Amino acid sequence: MVIKKIRGNKKAVGKKEAAEETKQDAKATVQRWLPFKDVAGGVLHIRDGSLAAVLRVRPYNFTLKSRNEKRRVISAVHEAFNGQKEPLQILCLGRPVDLDAYLRHLENLSRDLTGKPVRRRLLQNYLRYVSGMVAGGEALERRYYIILPQKKGSQAREEAIQRAFELKGMLEGAGLEVDVCNDQEIIDLLFCFTHPVQAAFERPPAPTQYITTLVNS
Repeated sequence: MVIKKIRGNKKAVGKKEAAEETKQDAKATVQRWLPFKDVAGGVLHIRDGSLAAVLRVRPYNFTLKSRNEKRRVISAVHEAFNGQKEPLQILCLGRPVDLDAYLRHLENLSRDLTGKPVRRRLLQNYLRYVSGMVAGGEALERRYYIILPQKKGSQAREEAIQRAFELKGMLEGAGLEVDVCNDQEIIDLLFCFTHPVQAAFERPPAPTQYITTLVNS
């Protein structure tokens, strides 16, 4: 009986170890699937050893410009991109906007306007309009990024950052508002791309926690 009991414990321990190994293998599989491995020093570290700097271009109201202004902007942006010797990627992300707090605010205002039927009716119509946008998935914030890859090397990070600031200067000369993304802003981009639903109501984790969060999710 003692021998059987010992064998039973060994079998249970073996199953537990196998389950842990399976869990670790699953994490490793997810980690291998991700094309990047780290975010540090203001750049995105790609799994093949290369780097990428990231620019964020703010929205630009093109329709309000005159014909000459439109031509000038198009010409300047074309010149900036045409001068790039290395490849780049333009990325547009639609990030859901969390309007729950705003809707609650409108509902509270509507209740406060009980004695003012005209204003209350107008506010309720607007409330239905906003609720319809949320229900239809139309409440999106468009974000525009330019990803600048840099081949691996001893000065890869410095070259990537320098290239980002040079392109930033050229695009700002065209009248655009451009930022060179820091670590947290790159994390925000990755979080919107990999967690599009949660991005509406969750803040992205700190840079040191992001890769671990992806693997465990």
